[in-house]
Amino acid sequence: MILINNTEDGFILLGFSEYPYLQVPLFLAFLFLYLFTLTENILLIVIIFLDPHLHTPMYFFLCNLSFADICMTTVVLPRFLLTFLGLKYISYSQCLTQLYLYISFQSLEYLLLTVMSYDRYVAICNPLRYSLLLNKKVCVLLVALSFLCIILDPSPVIIAISVLPFCSRKDIDHFFCDVMPLLTISCVDPSHVETIVLIEGAIFIFVCLGCILFSYISILLSILKIQTAFAKRKAFSTCSSHLMAILMLQLTLVFVYILPQSDDPSQRSKNATFLNTVMIPILNPVLYSFRNKDVKSGFIKLVKGKLKVLK
Repeated sequence: MILINNTEDGFILLGFSEYPYLQVPLFLAFLFLYLFTLTENILLIVIIFLDPHLHTPMYFFLCNLSFADICMTTVVLPRFLLTFLGLKYISYSQCLTQLYLYISFQSLEYLLLTVMSYDRYVAICNPLRYSLLLNKKVCVLLVALSFLCIILDPSPVIIAISVLPFCSRKDIDHFFCDVMPLLTISCVDPSHVETIVLIEGAIFIFVCLGCILFSYISILLSILKIQTAFAKRKAFSTCSSHLMAILMLQLTLVFVYILPQSDDPSQRSKNATFLNTVMIPILNPVLYSFRNKDVKSGFIKLVKGKLKVLK
């Protein structure tokens, strides 16, 4: 059995090569989705930055969430688009770097959603102390800790994969270097790496999900104490977008990394990570902000300001 010299040889990203007659339409579609994701999230960041009325903890966290979405999409899609142009080779170091960054920014998104659940908890359960509990220093500290965590979080998985030997078959049946597709082309039993992935992921998700559940159980109890139906709906509406984003991210992670593999695990992994790396970054600004009257107002101000400059 021939092994790959990990430091010199690389892999072939197959992408969606199973659809040879759709390469051009797929390239154009993914290029459009990537550019749309960038435009949408950058626009949201600019609106929040320019409108003083949006300089609140909730929108500060949203800015960072948009940044995480931009980074995660950029780590995956530009390299994926090259596969449609015949540039399918990726070096070993590039592959591990892409995997490290993907896990990092995926973890950052989860951590920011956790922080945002705390923001909703304080806003609904302790509204009079909101500005005290979530002042500027606290907000910056929470985000800084999230960034610190993502530097360390992928390390156990990356170290475990980096010592695996790979066979002469270098084809990765995916559109980027993800954990499970890499494990399938290892020449040795990767069960110990799968155990590390499962334990590390379970601990991370357990801590984040525990904090989110605590926040929303407290929020639910507070909402039930509200007397009027209108006030209850208003309180719940501030959480609905956040809950939808958490649910989408949670389902894709469980679908790819925790549930037993099906007859066609590569196709299932592609579909789930497509949702995670493309659709969620597109939907997040819509779910959180562009339905929000404050963000709409900020967008109108931005457009009017640009029109005045042009005149």
